[in-house]
Amino acid sequence: MKPIIAITMGDPAGIGPEVIVKAFATKEIYAICRPVVTGASEWMTHAASLFAPTLLVCPRKQISECEFVPGHMEVLEVGALGLPPVQYGHPDSEGGFTAMRAIELATRLAMAKEVDAVVTAPINKEALKKIGFAHPGHTEFLAHLARVKSFGMLMVGGGLKIMLTTIHLSLREAISQIRKEAIEEKIALTHEALKKDFGLPYGKIAVAGLNPHAGEGGLFGREEIEEIAPAVLASKVLGMNVSGPYPADTLFSRLKQGQFDAAVALYHDQALIPIKLLAFGSGINVTVGLPFIRTSVDHGTAYDIAGKGIADEGSLKEAVTLAASMAVSRKRFEKLL
Repeated sequence: MKPIIAITMGDPAGIGPEVIVKAFATKEIYAICRPVVTGASEWMTHAASLFAPTLLVCPRKQISECEFVPGHMEVLEVGALGLPPVQYGHPDSEGGFTAMRAIELATRLAMAKEVDAVVTAPINKEALKKIGFAHPGHTEFLAHLARVKSFGMLMVGGGLKIMLTTIHLSLREAISQIRKEAIEEKIALTHEALKKDFGLPYGKIAVAGLNPHAGEGGLFGREEIEEIAPAVLASKVLGMNVSGPYPADTLFSRLKQGQFDAAVALYHDQALIPIKLLAFGSGINVTVGLPFIRTSVDHGTAYDIAGKGIADEGSLKEAVTLAASMAVSRKRFEKLL
């Protein structure tokens, strides 16, 4: 059976509903999975009327009611009836609450194993903060819902898989948090993801250096000697196929050439620059460490173009495709246990 994928609506004032209905209007995603949306059927119906008029939106109360028929988009309802019209480009509290409830529902379904993976459309962190959302973003919220403390952001795109050691921090603060224990955690998460979700039980992992030339033996900094290399060695002792640290200015070229299966980067831009250079608009954010599969588009709510019919659904399709592939790999892995 094809995996069941729950796709969250995202911020209704952004481009999430548009890219979702455009993706459902084709038969592509039905060929690889059984997709269902969590969100407000009224707002999804409105989006379909504007951007995919041949698509039939079907409200559902539970997964068992879904038929997964191409041309029909089934929506597991989280919104109240009689919602106000969407004002594209202008987020409000009702939309924020509904987006949050859509994430919560998809997570519950995944935790209960009623769906095989979750794909998230973009939310707006600033808008959610106004309604008391206490998390920096999707990743941290999902980890909170799943009650896990060890998790990470794996960026996939352009033939690259790159784990981030630190995420949304100033560069000064990120450097202060590059410690042996944190790097070991991310190496372990990368190892588990390659094994379970990508069918690579002996996947090669490379760790980037922080300083130019990976510190040049301490000439340009001692982080490689004191924190990064010890983390690599400790992970090797545990049986992981990891090496480094390597100079970051050549590592990602080697990763692209296939010398490694994944890399661990140390700060946000070190990871995102190669991904966005090679896969701008189609890169995928994977949250690893959760008890379920989660992928996400690598773009925001794009309020400036919301409602104009020009949003590209390509990244959403890529996120669904990757989630479906990971779900198949994970099922194979679980059968071997």
